[in-house]
Amino acid sequence: MTANPLRIMAWMPLLVRPLTTEDLDKLKPIDSDYARDAGCEETVSAASLSFYGRSGHAFVLEEGGRVSGFLLAQAVWNGQRPIVTVRRAVAFHDAGRHSLLEAVTKSAYDAGAYDILVEHPEGDTAAERALFACGYAPLPTRLYSRVLGSRARADS
Repeated sequence: MTANPLRIMAWMPLLVRPLTTEDLDKLKPIDSDYARDAGCEETVSAASLSFYGRSGHAFVLEEGGRVSGFLLAQAVWNGQRPIVTVRRAVAFHDAGRHSLLEAVTKSAYDAGAYDILVEHPEGDTAAERALFACGYAPLPTRLYSRVLGSRARADS
């Protein structure tokens, strides 16, 4: 009798660790799939991992030694106080999303940043479920974007 790999994954311990630039090859396909499905821009690149890896607020999720998610965040000063902004949080299941959100919540608190803003595409209902479950609430704001320069011309 062969074991069901999905059943085995269900009991494997989750490990959340700091992100490094060596994670690029493992995170790129996860980010590409997420961006395609969510209709948003990819965020994982050598430059982004170098940047977020130094933030102290970026994490990789592993299950049984296999990468199954990541979270990219940074602390910024808004003129009044430090805020941690989460640019991308991706995991294959709710337990992974919760683990990543718990990790960034702890890193923000430990750094003295008591406000966390999470950006996610509107259609990502799994992210919404995880955010609500972890105590996050939507703000009554909208985010607008304008792309300038050569990237703007490439999109037309």
